[in-house]
Order: sequence, then C-alpha cells, then structure tokens
Amino acid sequence: MRASVAAAAIAALGLTVVAPAVSSAAPAGGGAQLCVDRLADYSASLQWPSRGGQETFVIRPGQCSNWGPGDAGELIVVLASYNGATVNIGHFYATGRGDQVEAVGRFSNGTEGINLGV
Repeated sequence: MRASVAAAAIAALGLTVVAPAVSSAAPAGGGAQLCVDRLADYSASLQWPSRGGQETFVIRPGQCSNWGPGDAGELIVVLASYNGATVNIGHFYATGRGDQVEAVGRFSNGTEGINLGV
C-alpha cells in the first residue's frame, strides 16, 4: 500500500528520479528533457511557471533529467545553481513534440558564454 501511494505521488508530479546521461525516448505526447554539459561548472533544473513552479530534480554536469511535461507553446525556464545562487539562464517554449535542451558553458568564463541548445 505504501509503495503504491509513493508511486502515485511521484506520478502526480510528472517527474521521477534523475537518471544518468543516456538517450531516452521522448514521451508520445511531447515533453521536455534537460541535459547539462559535462564541462559545465553548475547544475541546473527545468521549471514550469504555468504548473505552479514545478521543477525537475537538480541535474548535475554530464547528466540528463527524465522527461517532464511540455505542451505545445508552454513556457519552460532553465535555472542554474552556482555557488549557492540560483540563476535563470534562459527559457524556451515547448514544441509539444519532445524537446531535449542542453545547457552548455561555464560561469567561471562569464555568463554570456552559457547557452541553451534546443
């Protein structure tokens, strides 16, 4: 009973535990996944403002998140964690066809060097 309640709670969030950087199939109805470049000096997460600020678990350099929601036109924000600070490093609008976003660059090289590849 307890395991099924925990599974239902995780499913209600639409997210699961962070997995190592491996290719995974995009969900049939779209979705979004964040990968952080292995050379990055920060960790990052995705945030969905239209879903009450729902966020993925923090993704460390060299890892990818599991797939989260991503309805067509939905705003998704990428937040970086660097030396205890949370920094908005960009955003994108979901296509609804499965968006894999990669955060690359290093804070130590200046924030203008950080970009998102969608």
